[in-house]
Amino acid sequence: MGTTDRIMSGWQLVCFSALSAPLAMVSFAVVSFVPTFYAIDMGLGLAVVGAVFMFGRFFDVFTDPLIGALSDRTGGARGPRVPWMVLSFPGVLLFAWLLLAPHNAVGPIYLFCVVSGYLLFVTAFDVPYSSIGLEISPNVHERSVLAGTKAVFQILGALAASLAPLIIGSQMGVSLATLALAFLITMPVALAVFLIWAPRRTHPVVQTRMSPWTAWRNCLQERAFRRLMIVFFAVQAANAMTVGLLVLFVTHVLKAPAMVGQMFLLLLVGTAFFVPLWILLSKKIGKRKTWACAIMICTGVLSACYAVGVGDTVMMQAICVGLGACMTCDAVMPTSMLADIVARDEADSGHPRAASYLALKNAASKMAFVAPMGIAFPILGMAGFDKSGADGPESIGLLLFFFTGLPGVLRLAVAGYLWFQLDDLTEAATAS
Repeated sequence: MGTTDRIMSGWQLVCFSALSAPLAMVSFAVVSFVPTFYAIDMGLGLAVVGAVFMFGRFFDVFTDPLIGALSDRTGGARGPRVPWMVLSFPGVLLFAWLLLAPHNAVGPIYLFCVVSGYLLFVTAFDVPYSSIGLEISPNVHERSVLAGTKAVFQILGALAASLAPLIIGSQMGVSLATLALAFLITMPVALAVFLIWAPRRTHPVVQTRMSPWTAWRNCLQERAFRRLMIVFFAVQAANAMTVGLLVLFVTHVLKAPAMVGQMFLLLLVGTAFFVPLWILLSKKIGKRKTWACAIMICTGVLSACYAVGVGDTVMMQAICVGLGACMTCDAVMPTSMLADIVARDEADSGHPRAASYLALKNAASKMAFVAPMGIAFPILGMAGFDKSGADGPESIGLLLFFFTGLPGVLRLAVAGYLWFQLDDLTEAATAS
């Protein structure tokens, strides 16, 4: 059911992973800057923006699994799943531009339509693309290398997004419009490189005409996958709260709004430097224990946020680097573990299911995004954070609870479960 030989050269890894950079550039901006931009700069308010993103994500939760199941049934002259990428590509460009570079006056209806369109087309593009990455390699550790390489390009894209406010030094609207223009230039180039030089899957599977419902049911019947999703959802919800509220934390706790871009930059620098460490550690102690270590370390880093006060810049910089170091493991390890599960299941069943698995994983990730958008944003909006600042002790305590307290509790709740209760994930990796 597998081999110890690697099949991808360094150049092929780059050609495959390069698409992750422009996608991550926009995705990072959407998570980190866009909600606050529409709420504060565009005057829509935190409660309205939180509701729009929440309903957009709920819509996305249904489209992800559907597109995944359909992608498992789609072939093409240039390889499986590629037709979805090509057909959805124009929509990705259009709605990314509309979301990042709106007109001077837009309302909630515009935001809802643009967010929904962006999420739909990005899903139709990214699910097939990332599914190819899950099924392309028969080697257990090469899957981690591929996930790590994609993570590095994602970091490069996110770095570009975080650097824009620092380099441009203007209003957030100008920075987002600049990112939109950069996306329109780099995304077609990255797709062309992928189509010309990236490898395709090497092991054939039986084409199937099973219904989407049957495909989802087959995936959810996999015990290892269900357990992985419990941990993944909790960790993603924790990360979404922390990253989504970093702007407010730096502005109202550190009292340094001009340093928001720098803090995001340090978060990403920490992410970039620690990718090789987690991959090496996973070879020594296994993927799930490596991930459990990162979750515990991140909990300790988050607890240090309670000690941050006005002007504690160095401490906050160190915290951002530590958070980034741990969050990169949250991206690489579950993706590699999922690839192991997919390889075992496809070998046993003979049917392509990578996109269905990935779409269900993405749906869990997007549901986790509801935590800051649907819960924290409205409550903090009522506390006055979308107006003059709400800098009283009670308001700051509420912000700390959502930024570090609740995320820390979520991480602690799943760390032990991951360490002691997920032995079947190790078996999946060994079987592959």
